[in-house]
Amino acid sequence: GATDNFMDAKFAIKHHLPLNKLDTPITCKNVDGMISNGGKITHYTYQQIEAGGRNAMCKFLITRLRGEDILLG
Repeated sequence: GATDNFMDAKFAIKHHLPLNKLDTPITCKNVDGMISNGGKITHYTYQQIEAGGRNAMCKFLITRLRGEDILLG
């Protein structure tokens, strides 16, 4: 499974979310070990989410996701 939380770049831009630049870009690998075609991850955002009646501030790495807006790790 995912080791971090991820957000689709188009979703973040569409919703005008504040993006922060990572100090060091991250190379993302798929579950099969292949390097993701989304390229290196260079930005992140913090967003509050609600699940099961609980709120949490979560860091999301910004990348290109296929068919999903967010992926919780």
